Amino acid sequence: MSCDLVDDLRRFLHWGPITLLSLTLVVTWTVIEMNSMWWTPGQSLGSAVNYTLIWLHTFGTLYNFIKALMVGPGYIPLQWYPKRVKDTEYLQFCLRCDGYKAPRSHHCRRCDRCVIKMDHHCPWINTCVGWSNQASFVYFLLFFLSASIHGSTIIICAVIRGLGKRWFIKQGLHHMATVHLTPSNLMACVVSLGVTTGTGLASIKLLYMQLKVIVKNQTEIESWIVKKAGFRRNAYPGNRIRPFVFPYNLGWRSNCREVFFATGDGISWPVLPGCNQYTITREQLEQKKDKRARTRSYRCIRPATGHWLPFISQGVWTSLNIPCTDDPRISLQPEDLIQVTRIQEHWLYGERVISEEEKEQGMRRKGAIRGWFPSRCAVEILGEESYNEEDNDDVAPDQKEELVDTKCEKTCEESNQNRKIPRDFPSPDGKPRKRVRI
Repeated sequence: MSCDLVDDLRRFLHWGPITLLSLTLVVTWTVIEMNSMWWTPGQSLGSAVNYTLIWLHTFGTLYNFIKALMVGPGYIPLQWYPKRVKDTEYLQFCLRCDGYKAPRSHHCRRCDRCVIKMDHHCPWINTCVGWSNQASFVYFLLFFLSASIHGSTIIICAVIRGLGKRWFIKQGLHHMATVHLTPSNLMACVVSLGVTTGTGLASIKLLYMQLKVIVKNQTEIESWIVKKAGFRRNAYPGNRIRPFVFPYNLGWRSNCREVFFATGDGISWPVLPGCNQYTITREQLEQKKDKRARTRSYRCIRPATGHWLPFISQGVWTSLNIPCTDDPRISLQPEDLIQVTRIQEHWLYGERVISEEEKEQGMRRKGAIRGWFPSRCAVEILGEESYNEEDNDDVAPDQKEELVDTKCEKTCEESNQNRKIPRDFPSPDGKPRKRVRI
Protein backbone atom coordinates (compact mmCIF):
# COMPACT_ATOMS: atom_id res chain seq x y z
CA MET A 1 0.00 0.00 0.00
CA SER A 2 1.48 3.36 -1.04
CA CYS A 3 2.35 6.04 1.50
CA ASP A 4 -0.07 8.49 -0.15
CA LEU A 5 -2.97 6.05 0.25
CA VAL A 6 -2.05 5.45 3.89
CA ASP A 7 -1.99 9.20 4.54
CA ASP A 8 -5.41 9.55 2.88
CA LEU A 9 -6.87 6.76 5.01
CA ARG A 10 -5.44 8.35 8.15
CA ARG A 11 -7.64 11.37 7.55
CA PHE A 12 -10.58 9.25 8.68
CA LEU A 13 -8.96 8.89 12.12
CA HIS A 14 -10.12 12.29 13.31
CA TRP A 15 -13.08 13.49 15.34
CA GLY A 16 -14.57 15.30 12.31
CA PRO A 17 -15.02 12.35 9.89
CA ILE A 18 -15.79 9.94 12.75
CA THR A 19 -18.53 12.21 14.14
CA LEU A 20 -20.06 12.91 10.74
CA LEU A 21 -20.11 9.25 9.68
CA SER A 22 -21.55 8.18 13.05
CA LEU A 23 -24.34 10.75 12.91
CA THR A 24 -25.09 9.81 9.30
CA LEU A 25 -25.41 6.15 10.32
CA VAL A 26 -27.78 6.96 13.20
CA VAL A 27 -29.98 9.30 11.16
CA THR A 28 -30.12 6.94 8.17
CA TRP A 29 -31.11 4.00 10.36
CA THR A 30 -33.83 6.08 12.05
CA VAL A 31 -35.21 7.37 8.74
CA ILE A 32 -35.35 3.89 7.19
CA GLU A 33 -36.94 2.43 10.34
CA MET A 34 -39.66 5.12 10.53
CA ASN A 35 -40.22 5.13 6.78
CA SER A 36 -40.86 1.37 6.79
CA MET A 37 -43.84 1.97 9.12
CA TRP A 38 -45.04 5.28 7.71
CA TRP A 39 -44.84 4.63 3.96
CA THR A 40 -43.95 1.00 3.38
CA PRO A 41 -41.92 0.48 0.19
CA GLY A 42 -43.91 -1.29 -2.52
CA GLN A 43 -47.32 0.15 -1.61
CA SER A 44 -47.30 2.53 -4.55
CA LEU A 45 -45.08 4.24 -7.05
CA GLY A 46 -44.69 7.20 -4.67
CA SER A 47 -43.46 4.95 -1.86
CA ALA A 48 -40.88 3.36 -4.19
CA VAL A 49 -39.65 6.80 -5.30
CA ASN A 50 -39.50 7.96 -1.68
CA TYR A 51 -37.48 4.90 -0.66
CA THR A 52 -35.15 5.36 -3.64
CA LEU A 53 -34.53 8.98 -2.66
CA ILE A 54 -33.44 7.87 0.81
CA TRP A 55 -30.68 5.67 -0.59
CA LEU A 56 -29.80 8.19 -3.31
CA HIS A 57 -29.26 10.87 -0.68
CA THR A 58 -27.28 8.49 1.52
CA PHE A 59 -24.93 7.23 -1.18
CA GLY A 60 -24.59 10.68 -2.78
CA THR A 61 -23.60 12.23 0.54
CA LEU A 62 -21.13 9.49 1.44
CA TYR A 63 -19.58 9.32 -2.03
CA ASN A 64 -18.87 13.04 -2.28
CA PHE A 65 -17.76 13.20 1.35
CA ILE A 66 -15.23 10.39 0.86
CA LYS A 67 -14.12 11.82 -2.48
CA ALA A 68 -13.50 15.29 -1.00
CA LEU A 69 -11.56 13.70 1.86
CA MET A 70 -9.53 11.21 -0.18
CA VAL A 71 -8.73 13.39 -3.20
CA GLY A 72 -7.70 16.33 -1.04
CA PRO A 73 -7.25 19.94 -2.14
CA GLY A 74 -4.07 19.45 -4.12
CA TYR A 75 -0.63 20.43 -2.82
CA ILE A 76 2.27 22.39 -4.23
CA PRO A 77 5.24 19.99 -4.64
CA LEU A 78 7.89 20.26 -1.95
CA GLN A 79 10.87 22.47 -2.91
CA TRP A 80 8.86 23.93 -5.79
CA TYR A 81 10.16 26.92 -7.71
CA PRO A 82 8.97 28.62 -10.92
CA LYS A 83 10.42 27.80 -14.30
CA ARG A 84 11.92 31.27 -14.69
CA VAL A 85 14.36 32.19 -11.92
CA LYS A 86 13.45 35.86 -12.31
CA ASP A 87 9.86 35.16 -11.19
CA THR A 88 11.00 34.25 -7.68
CA GLU A 89 11.13 37.93 -6.75
CA TYR A 90 7.31 38.01 -7.05
CA LEU A 91 6.72 34.98 -4.80
CA GLN A 92 6.88 34.18 -1.11
CA PHE A 93 9.19 31.47 0.16
CA CYS A 94 7.78 28.78 2.46
CA LEU A 95 10.28 27.57 5.03
CA ARG A 96 8.13 24.58 5.99
CA CYS A 97 7.89 23.24 2.42
CA ASP A 98 11.37 24.50 1.50
CA GLY A 99 10.07 26.02 -1.71
CA TYR A 100 8.16 28.92 -3.20
CA LYS A 101 4.42 29.38 -2.88
CA ALA A 102 2.75 29.45 -6.29
CA PRO A 103 0.06 32.07 -6.97
CA ARG A 104 -3.23 31.33 -5.14
CA SER A 105 -1.52 28.82 -2.83
CA HIS A 106 -1.25 29.17 0.94
CA HIS A 107 0.39 27.13 3.66
CA CYS A 108 -2.01 25.27 5.96
CA ARG A 109 -0.54 24.70 9.40
CA ARG A 110 -2.83 21.70 10.00
CA CYS A 111 -2.04 19.93 6.72
CA ASP A 112 1.55 21.27 6.97
CA ARG A 113 1.65 21.75 3.19
CA CYS A 114 1.15 24.58 0.73
CA VAL A 115 -2.37 24.07 -0.64
CA ILE A 116 -3.40 24.98 -4.19
CA LYS A 117 -6.18 27.61 -4.20
CA MET A 118 -6.80 27.10 -0.49
CA ASP A 119 -10.22 28.27 0.70
CA HIS A 120 -10.28 26.97 4.28
CA HIS A 121 -9.44 23.94 6.39
CA CYS A 122 -12.59 21.90 7.06
CA PRO A 123 -12.51 19.74 10.21
CA TRP A 124 -15.41 17.59 8.95
CA ILE A 125 -13.32 16.22 6.08
CA ASN A 126 -10.07 16.67 8.04
CA THR A 127 -8.36 18.44 5.16
CA CYS A 128 -8.49 21.69 3.24
CA VAL A 129 -11.03 22.70 0.61
CA GLY A 130 -9.07 23.71 -2.46
CA TRP A 131 -8.46 23.28 -6.14
CA SER A 132 -8.94 19.49 -6.44
CA ASN A 133 -11.86 18.86 -4.07
CA GLN A 134 -13.95 22.04 -4.04
CA ALA A 135 -16.50 20.65 -6.49
CA SER A 136 -16.87 17.42 -4.46
CA PHE A 137 -17.25 19.47 -1.28
CA VAL A 138 -20.07 21.52 -2.83
CA TYR A 139 -21.83 18.36 -4.08
CA PHE A 140 -21.46 16.91 -0.58
CA LEU A 141 -23.14 19.98 0.93
CA LEU A 142 -25.98 19.82 -1.62
CA PHE A 143 -26.68 16.13 -0.97
CA PHE A 144 -26.30 16.66 2.78
CA LEU A 145 -28.80 19.54 2.80
CA SER A 146 -31.28 17.68 0.60
CA ALA A 147 -30.94 14.55 2.76
CA SER A 148 -31.52 16.59 5.93
CA ILE A 149 -34.74 18.09 4.55
CA HIS A 150 -35.99 14.73 3.26
CA GLY A 151 -35.08 12.88 6.46
CA SER A 152 -36.67 15.52 8.69
CA THR A 153 -39.89 15.35 6.68
CA ILE A 154 -40.09 11.55 7.04
CA ILE A 155 -39.37 11.63 10.78
CA ILE A 156 -41.91 14.38 11.48
CA CYS A 157 -44.64 12.66 9.43
CA ALA A 158 -43.92 9.30 11.08
CA VAL A 159 -43.99 10.74 14.61
CA ILE A 160 -47.29 12.52 13.92
CA ARG A 161 -48.75 9.24 12.66
CA GLY A 162 -47.44 7.44 15.73
CA LEU A 163 -48.84 10.00 18.19
CA GLY A 164 -52.24 9.90 16.48
CA LYS A 165 -52.43 6.12 16.22
CA ARG A 166 -55.34 5.76 18.64
CA TRP A 167 -57.29 8.52 16.96
CA PHE A 168 -56.87 6.86 13.55
CA ILE A 169 -58.14 3.57 14.99
CA LYS A 170 -61.20 5.29 16.51
CA GLN A 171 -61.94 6.89 13.16
CA GLY A 172 -61.66 3.54 11.42
CA LEU A 173 -58.53 4.55 9.50
CA HIS A 174 -56.60 1.39 10.32
CA HIS A 175 -54.43 1.69 7.21
CA MET A 176 -52.97 4.93 8.66
CA ALA A 177 -52.32 3.54 12.17
CA THR A 178 -49.15 1.73 11.14
CA VAL A 179 -46.49 3.65 13.10
CA HIS A 180 -45.77 2.14 16.51
CA LEU A 181 -43.70 4.42 18.76
CA THR A 182 -41.49 2.97 21.47
CA PRO A 183 -39.21 4.80 23.93
CA SER A 184 -36.15 3.76 21.91
CA ASN A 185 -37.32 4.77 18.44
CA LEU A 186 -38.96 7.96 19.79
CA MET A 187 -35.65 8.98 21.39
CA ALA A 188 -33.88 8.17 18.11
CA CYS A 189 -36.38 10.38 16.28
CA VAL A 190 -35.78 13.30 18.64
CA VAL A 191 -31.99 12.97 18.34
CA SER A 192 -32.11 12.54 14.56
CA LEU A 193 -34.45 15.48 14.12
CA GLY A 194 -32.10 17.67 16.15
CA VAL A 195 -29.12 16.49 14.11
CA THR A 196 -30.81 17.03 10.74
CA THR A 197 -32.03 20.48 11.77
CA GLY A 198 -28.64 21.61 13.04
CA THR A 199 -26.64 20.15 10.17
CA GLY A 200 -29.18 21.44 7.66
CA LEU A 201 -28.79 25.02 8.90
CA ALA A 202 -25.01 24.63 8.93
CA SER A 203 -25.12 23.25 5.38
CA ILE A 204 -27.12 26.27 4.20
CA LYS A 205 -24.52 28.66 5.58
CA LEU A 206 -21.56 26.68 4.19
CA LEU A 207 -23.26 26.24 0.83
CA TYR A 208 -23.95 29.98 0.62
CA MET A 209 -20.31 30.75 1.39
CA GLN A 210 -19.05 28.24 -1.18
CA LEU A 211 -21.39 29.47 -3.92
CA LYS A 212 -20.27 33.04 -3.24
CA VAL A 213 -16.66 31.90 -3.53
CA ILE A 214 -17.33 30.06 -6.79
CA VAL A 215 -19.36 32.82 -8.48
CA LYS A 216 -16.70 35.44 -7.68
CA ASN A 217 -13.79 32.98 -8.10
CA GLN A 218 -12.41 34.41 -4.88
CA THR A 219 -11.52 32.18 -1.94
CA GLU A 220 -12.04 33.27 1.66
CA ILE A 221 -8.31 33.98 1.97
CA GLU A 222 -8.27 35.98 -1.26
CA SER A 223 -11.29 37.97 -0.06
CA TRP A 224 -9.25 39.01 2.96
CA ILE A 225 -6.33 39.98 0.70
CA VAL A 226 -8.67 42.16 -1.39
CA LYS A 227 -10.03 43.86 1.76
CA LYS A 228 -6.50 44.58 2.97
CA ALA A 229 -5.63 45.95 -0.47
CA GLY A 230 -8.48 48.43 -0.22
CA PHE A 231 -7.48 49.36 3.32
CA ARG A 232 -3.87 49.90 2.28
CA ARG A 233 -4.90 52.34 -0.44
CA ASN A 234 -7.37 54.19 1.78
CA ALA A 235 -4.83 54.43 4.60
CA TYR A 236 -2.16 56.01 2.37
CA PRO A 237 -4.10 58.10 -0.19
CA GLY A 238 -1.11 60.39 -0.80
CA ASN A 239 1.06 57.55 -2.07
CA ARG A 240 -1.06 57.24 -5.22
CA ILE A 241 -0.99 53.45 -5.25
CA ARG A 242 -2.60 51.97 -8.33
CA PRO A 243 -6.04 50.45 -7.67
CA PHE A 244 -5.89 46.72 -7.09
CA VAL A 245 -7.83 44.60 -9.60
CA PHE A 246 -8.60 41.03 -8.56
CA PRO A 247 -7.30 39.12 -11.60
CA TYR A 248 -9.29 35.85 -11.47
CA ASN A 249 -12.94 36.99 -11.67
CA LEU A 250 -13.73 36.17 -15.31
CA GLY A 251 -17.54 36.17 -15.02
CA TRP A 252 -19.78 33.71 -13.21
CA ARG A 253 -20.00 31.25 -16.12
CA SER A 254 -16.24 30.96 -16.54
CA ASN A 255 -15.77 30.89 -12.78
CA CYS A 256 -18.21 28.00 -12.33
CA ARG A 257 -16.65 26.14 -15.24
CA GLU A 258 -13.23 26.51 -13.61
CA VAL A 259 -14.45 24.77 -10.44
CA PHE A 260 -16.80 22.06 -11.72
CA PHE A 261 -14.79 21.25 -14.85
CA ALA A 262 -11.30 21.87 -13.47
CA THR A 263 -8.41 21.80 -15.94
CA GLY A 264 -4.80 22.85 -15.79
CA ASP A 265 -2.16 22.23 -13.16
CA GLY A 266 -3.26 24.58 -10.38
CA ILE A 267 -0.14 26.72 -10.91
CA SER A 268 -1.11 28.91 -13.87
CA TRP A 269 -4.54 30.57 -14.02
CA PRO A 270 -6.50 32.54 -16.62
CA VAL A 271 -6.53 36.22 -15.66
CA LEU A 272 -8.22 39.45 -16.72
CA PRO A 273 -6.65 41.65 -19.41
CA GLY A 274 -4.05 43.95 -17.90
CA CYS A 275 -3.21 41.45 -15.14
CA ASN A 276 -0.65 38.66 -15.00
CA GLN A 277 0.10 35.56 -12.95
CA TYR A 278 1.77 37.59 -10.21
CA THR A 279 -0.73 40.42 -9.77
CA ILE A 280 -2.00 39.04 -6.48
CA THR A 281 1.40 37.86 -5.21
CA ARG A 282 2.85 41.35 -5.70
CA GLU A 283 0.04 42.74 -3.58
CA GLN A 284 0.70 40.10 -0.93
CA LEU A 285 4.38 41.07 -0.78
CA GLU A 286 3.47 44.72 -0.30
CA GLN A 287 1.02 43.79 2.45
CA LYS A 288 3.71 41.70 4.15
CA LYS A 289 6.05 44.68 3.96
CA ASP A 290 3.47 46.92 5.64
CA LYS A 291 2.88 44.25 8.26
CA ARG A 292 6.59 44.09 9.10
CA ALA A 293 6.67 47.87 9.42
CA ARG A 294 3.84 47.68 11.98
CA THR A 295 5.47 44.89 13.98
CA ARG A 296 6.26 45.66 17.62
CA SER A 297 8.79 43.90 19.82
CA TYR A 298 7.74 42.55 23.22
CA ARG A 299 9.64 40.82 26.04
CA CYS A 300 8.01 38.15 28.19
CA ILE A 301 7.94 39.04 31.91
CA ARG A 302 5.83 36.16 33.23
CA PRO A 303 5.25 32.61 31.92
CA ALA A 304 2.42 31.90 29.48
CA THR A 305 1.20 28.31 29.53
CA GLY A 306 -0.19 28.23 26.00
CA HIS A 307 -3.53 26.95 27.28
CA TRP A 308 -6.74 28.07 25.59
CA LEU A 309 -8.40 28.89 28.91
CA PRO A 310 -5.65 29.89 31.37
CA PHE A 311 -7.96 30.34 34.36
CA ILE A 312 -5.34 29.42 36.96
CA SER A 313 -2.29 31.22 35.55
CA GLN A 314 -3.91 34.34 34.05
CA GLY A 315 -7.25 34.71 35.81
CA VAL A 316 -10.90 34.46 34.89
CA TRP A 317 -11.23 37.81 33.10
CA THR A 318 -8.39 37.07 30.64
CA SER A 319 -9.87 33.63 29.94
CA LEU A 320 -13.31 35.10 29.27
CA ASN A 321 -11.87 37.50 26.68
CA ILE A 322 -10.08 34.94 24.50
CA PRO A 323 -9.86 35.79 20.76
CA CYS A 324 -12.71 34.32 18.70
CA THR A 325 -10.41 32.35 16.40
CA ASP A 326 -8.87 28.91 16.13
CA ASP A 327 -5.34 30.30 15.84
CA PRO A 328 -2.89 28.49 18.16
CA ARG A 329 -1.78 29.75 21.57
CA ILE A 330 1.93 29.91 22.30
CA SER A 331 3.75 29.16 25.54
CA LEU A 332 6.36 31.66 26.71
CA GLN A 333 9.07 31.87 29.32
CA PRO A 334 10.52 35.00 30.92
CA GLU A 335 12.96 36.91 28.69
CA ASP A 336 11.48 35.44 25.50
CA LEU A 337 11.23 37.96 22.65
CA ILE A 338 8.04 38.16 20.59
CA GLN A 339 7.33 40.04 17.37
CA VAL A 340 3.69 41.18 17.76
CA THR A 341 1.48 41.99 14.78
CA ARG A 342 -2.03 41.99 16.29
CA ILE A 343 -3.03 43.70 19.51
CA GLN A 344 -6.16 43.26 21.62
CA GLU A 345 -6.88 44.50 25.11
CA HIS A 346 -6.21 41.17 26.84
CA TRP A 347 -4.39 39.16 24.15
CA LEU A 348 -1.56 39.69 21.69
CA TYR A 349 -0.72 37.79 18.50
CA GLY A 350 2.88 37.37 17.47
CA GLU A 351 5.83 35.12 16.72
CA ARG A 352 8.34 34.02 19.32
CA VAL A 353 11.92 34.74 18.31
CA ILE A 354 14.08 31.62 18.35
CA SER A 355 16.77 32.10 20.99
CA GLU A 356 20.49 31.73 20.30
CA GLU A 357 20.58 28.78 22.70
CA GLU A 358 17.96 26.93 20.66
CA LYS A 359 19.87 27.66 17.46
CA GLU A 360 23.14 26.37 18.94
CA GLN A 361 21.55 23.18 20.26
CA GLY A 362 19.61 22.68 17.04
CA MET A 363 16.47 21.86 19.00
CA ARG A 364 13.40 24.07 19.06
CA ARG A 365 11.09 24.26 22.05
CA LYS A 366 7.91 22.22 21.70
CA GLY A 367 4.72 23.95 20.64
CA ALA A 368 3.80 26.64 18.13
CA ILE A 369 6.02 29.70 17.80
CA ARG A 370 3.28 31.85 16.25
CA GLY A 371 -0.04 32.49 17.95
CA TRP A 372 -1.93 34.32 20.73
CA PHE A 373 -0.75 34.89 24.29
CA PRO A 374 -2.07 37.00 27.22
CA SER A 375 -1.01 40.65 27.02
CA ARG A 376 -0.20 40.76 30.75
CA CYS A 377 2.66 38.30 30.14
CA ALA A 378 4.79 40.73 28.11
CA VAL A 379 5.81 44.36 27.85
CA GLU A 380 6.71 46.32 24.74
CA ILE A 381 10.39 47.01 24.08
CA LEU A 382 11.21 50.59 23.15
CA GLY A 383 14.69 50.19 21.71
CA GLU A 384 17.22 52.87 21.01
CA GLU A 385 16.67 52.54 17.28
CA SER A 386 12.90 52.84 17.57
CA TYR A 387 11.41 55.88 15.96
CA ASN A 388 10.50 58.41 18.69
CA GLU A 389 8.18 61.35 18.06
CA GLU A 390 9.67 63.36 20.96
CA ASP A 391 13.23 63.04 19.64
CA ASN A 392 12.20 64.31 16.18
CA ASP A 393 9.93 67.23 16.99
CA ASP A 394 12.22 69.55 15.09
CA VAL A 395 12.14 67.42 11.95
CA ALA A 396 9.81 68.36 9.10
CA PRO A 397 6.87 66.02 8.40
CA ASP A 398 8.29 64.85 5.08
CA GLN A 399 11.65 64.12 6.74
CA LYS A 400 9.87 62.12 9.45
CA GLU A 401 8.34 59.91 6.77
CA GLU A 402 11.81 59.52 5.30
CA LEU A 403 13.17 58.36 8.66
CA VAL A 404 10.40 55.80 9.04
CA ASP A 405 10.91 54.49 5.50
CA THR A 406 14.67 54.20 6.10
CA LYS A 407 14.09 52.23 9.30
CA CYS A 408 11.63 49.88 7.54
CA GLU A 409 14.07 49.27 4.66
CA LYS A 410 16.86 48.53 7.14
CA THR A 411 14.64 46.07 9.00
CA CYS A 412 13.69 44.33 5.76
CA GLU A 413 17.34 44.08 4.67
CA GLU A 414 18.36 42.56 8.00
CA SER A 415 15.53 40.02 7.88
CA ASN A 416 16.38 39.08 4.28
CA GLN A 417 19.94 38.24 5.33
CA ASN A 418 18.63 35.81 7.95
CA ARG A 419 16.23 34.00 5.65
CA LYS A 420 16.87 30.50 4.45
CA ILE A 421 18.04 30.13 0.84
CA PRO A 422 17.14 26.78 -0.73
CA ARG A 423 19.96 24.51 -1.85
CA ASP A 424 20.54 23.59 -5.51
CA PHE A 425 18.90 26.83 -6.62
CA PRO A 426 21.73 29.31 -7.29
CA SER A 427 21.23 32.84 -8.51
CA PRO A 428 22.51 33.54 -12.05
CA ASP A 429 24.09 36.85 -11.00
CA GLY A 430 25.39 35.55 -7.68
CA LYS A 431 23.32 38.03 -5.70
CA PRO A 432 20.92 36.98 -2.92
CA ARG A 433 17.30 36.95 -3.95
CA LYS A 434 14.44 38.64 -2.10
CA ARG A 435 12.35 36.22 -0.08
CA VAL A 436 9.48 36.74 2.28
CA ARG A 437 9.28 34.48 5.28
CA ILE A 438 5.81 33.07 5.91
